[in-house]
Amino acid sequence: MVVAMEFTYRREGHRAFPEMLEAVERSVRLHGFDVVRRHDLQATLAAKGFVIRPLVVFDIGISDTSSDLCKMHVYSEGDIVWVSAIRPVALLQEMGVADQPAEAEASVVALVDSACA
Repeated sequence: MVVAMEFTYRREGHRAFPEMLEAVERSVRLHGFDVVRRHDLQATLAAKGFVIRPLVVFDIGISDTSSDLCKMHVYSEGDIVWVSAIRPVALLQEMGVADQPAEAEASVVALVDSACA
């Protein structure tokens, strides 16, 4: 029997939404990465007439490379602000990649934990 792995790692943030966005950006820089792109999906969809709860997706990477290392998400459910990221090990497992680097997983966990601390 194969046990499914959680696809994302998420933690509850203990700040208001705008402060949580700042905490994520600070955490990314502290860990030696860059925010390559920031997608404010709430604003984008509002411009098209759709109303959704706050949701921002960060593309995290190293600015002198063209690839994103991961995506981090900040969103609200009710009064709770969550920070999550796609787990590299789960993603690679879904893609059928046998070699799943533990250090990538540890980096993603550290980014999320640091932002929520």
